[in-house]
Amino acid sequence: MSEKIGILVIGHGSRLPYNNQVVTEISNMIAENNPEYVIKTGFVEHSDPKVKEALMSFEGTGVTKIAATPVFMASGVHLTEDIPEFINLDPETNEGEVELDGQKVKIVYAKPLGSDRLIADLIFKRVQEAL
Repeated sequence: MSEKIGILVIGHGSRLPYNNQVVTEISNMIAENNPEYVIKTGFVEHSDPKVKEALMSFEGTGVTKIAATPVFMASGVHLTEDIPEFINLDPETNEGEVELDGQKVKIVYAKPLGSDRLIADLIFKRVQEAL
């Protein structure tokens, strides 16, 4: 049986619609470029669907593994405590599982964006646009 991977894109959430739209657009871009994956989007607070609800929305998709990935620059309380709690990660392994369609599905947790040449290039691009 080959794996069918789900990606749970996690944003902070905001009362301002544009902030949520950016995370949703990133999810849509990932889905467009990687149609073999099942992509879902969830938010920590202020927006729906919440992370747990988005995780459960993989029900019926046939995914066999889920990668939860935060759209955050760096680790903080949401990444180290809140999200792991929402998706039931083991603090020792930073992995977990969820029951979907009567099957246990493994969850792995990606790191935040962090410092990366691509991000530096994007910031410089925005500077050039402003100038």
